[in-house]
This record gives sequence, structure tokens and C-alpha cells, in this order.
Amino acid sequence: MKDNLIKEYDILRSEISQQIDLHNTLLTFTITTTVAVLTFALSQSMTVLYLIPFCIIIPMSMRIAYYISSMTKLSAYKIVFLENKIDEIKWETRNAMLIKNVLSHQKKNINNFTTLRYYEFLILAVVCYVLYVWDYIKDKDISIMLIINILWPLLLIVWEILITKRINSRDKERQAWIKKWNYLKNKIEKNSDSE
Repeated sequence: MKDNLIKEYDILRSEISQQIDLHNTLLTFTITTTVAVLTFALSQSMTVLYLIPFCIIIPMSMRIAYYISSMTKLSAYKIVFLENKIDEIKWETRNAMLIKNVLSHQKKNINNFTTLRYYEFLILAVVCYVLYVWDYIKDKDISIMLIINILWPLLLIVWEILITKRINSRDKERQAWIKKWNYLKNKIEKNSDSE
């Protein structure tokens, strides 16, 4: 029984590691591609090129949000179904407890910026937007069209802010998944007892 639990734990740990590798690969790809596009845009005289990286940044950050959500779900599963049965293995449980304590301490110190761990895409998005605005407004007089063309790309920044917020809420999401897995576990145990 215990060997099967350890085997399941190892399989899930391997799946989490694979998703971490995919996350890192997508991050590297996105940063490299964005820098290449921005380098090209700086050498050209087409302002719209500064917005092209959003076609990469937003889909990749959404994919990474999916991977992080999946890792969080697997972590919660391991806490509920495996770690309470294997005394030697408690990494996910202890890690979740540590994060919960750190977050409760940081709530007292609202100015702590370190709670945001995944902000690379947001920084890339802001850099692209600033370069776009800088290139777009040079040598132009203020007009309604100028203001509209400066403001509409802010929607892309807002979209990226929402994705970044979602990614950075993974610790709360883990607590939610723990509750859902515990509910399922209790339901399964009730069904087993009634048979």
C-alpha cells in the first residue's frame, strides 16, 4: 500500500517538474522573441511593431497561468490524498503552511512587492507599451486620434495585469483546491462506509 502511494507521489512530482520545465521554456521563448521583435521595431519606422509582442506575451502568459494552476491542483491533491498517509513525505504540506504564514505576515506589510513572483510578462508588456507611446507621439500634435491610439493599447496591459494577478493568486488557489479535494475525499469515504 505504502509503495503504491510513494509511486503515485513520484508520478505526480514528475508531472509537476515537467510543467515547471514547460513554464521555463515558454518564459525563455517569450522573452527572447519579444526582445528580438523590439530590436527589429527600433530599427524600423513602423510604430505598430511595438504592439506585435502582445501577440506572444498574452497567449504565453495564459498558457503559463494554466500550467501554474495545474501544478497547484496537483500539489493540493498530494496534500490531501498522499502526504497524510506517508509520514516521511510532507513537502507540499509544509510548503503550503510556510507560504500561508508568510502571506499572513506580508498582509501586515502591504508595501512588500516580493509577493509578486511572476511579473516578467507584465514588465515586457509595459516596456512594449512605453516604446509604442514614445514612438507614436514624437513629432505629432495632440489630437483626438492621437489620444485614442495611445489609450486603446492600455487594454492589452489591463489584460496582462489580470493574467498576472491570476498567476500570483496560486497560493489562494491551492487552499481552494485543498478544500475541494477534501470534500471529494470525504464523499468517497462516506460511499465506501455505506457499502
